Amino acid sequence: MNPAVSVIIPTYNSQKYISLALKSVFNQSYSNLEVILVDDASTDSTVKIADSFSDKRLTIIKNNRNRGVSYGRNRGIEQAQGKWIALLDSDDWYAPERIEKLLEIGNEYNADLVADDLLLIKDGEQEPWSTLLLESPQGLLSPDTFIDAVKFVTSDRLPPLNAKRNWSLGYTKPIIRREFLLKNNIWYDENINVGEDFALYLESLRREGRFYLIGQSYYYYRTRASSLSTRKPTEYLSQSCKITQSFIHRELHSQADSKLLQALWQNLVVFQERLTYYHLLETIKEKNFGQVIQQIIANPYVLKDLFERFICSIKQQALQNSKSQAK
Repeated sequence: MNPAVSVIIPTYNSQKYISLALKSVFNQSYSNLEVILVDDASTDSTVKIADSFSDKRLTIIKNNRNRGVSYGRNRGIEQAQGKWIALLDSDDWYAPERIEKLLEIGNEYNADLVADDLLLIKDGEQEPWSTLLLESPQGLLSPDTFIDAVKFVTSDRLPPLNAKRNWSLGYTKPIIRREFLLKNNIWYDENINVGEDFALYLESLRREGRFYLIGQSYYYYRTRASSLSTRKPTEYLSQSCKITQSFIHRELHSQADSKLLQALWQNLVVFQERLTYYHLLETIKEKNFGQVIQQIIANPYVLKDLFERFICSIKQQALQNSKSQAK
């Protein structure tokens, strides 16, 4: 078997979703592929369901203990035989023509990474409510073009507190040339479990990887309460700070692109300020008012964030009241 594409699916306790994920791959219009499912010591019926698929293109790897999603993806990349690595989370799924379309673009433009738009769908619903590009700041992410490191980093910058969630390019699931990853010794960082995709994509761009973004949407991205994308703000912001600091360190010790370094510094300032704000909210909830005062004195700028959030909550309440009165 010489597959052109290796689809890697790390999974943990995904019995509710894994069947749809696997079916979406096996039903692809492009068939020269393999599926490597790396189960991270699930305690439910995930493996049993996967075992029920008789397709010879499926390989199931079982971790003897929980090791995290980055370890699972790295293990899949090691085992892969395909020229291309395709990423799929176990609770998401592909449109039938996804791999075929992305391969065409990758070969036509000699890209190392090819990403499509994400169809955003809430758990339990059948139709997407929007897409990543539609939810991104106007004009920031232009599709059908190559994305450089600066634009990629800028896409990850947090919006104002009263704005919608930030859907950055770090959420995309590109197909990636395996040879490019191996040649440049690029692997998932197994010390992080939030933002691991972002870190791998950015390192690929730093190594002059050609990242092409298309405007069509072939990937169904599900948001659910227990997913990695819904962690506490302090948790993912702490990790964002660490990742950004690590890339700043790399740029400072290389022939740095000043624009990329500037973009990273700007992101770090936003992440740190937002992290301070959410730490303050946690302290307020704990009713530790002495610590609240100390935090405000040390970081007076958080008062502006608190005021903006207060005004936003008043407006939302007024809107809800007007809707109730209209009924």
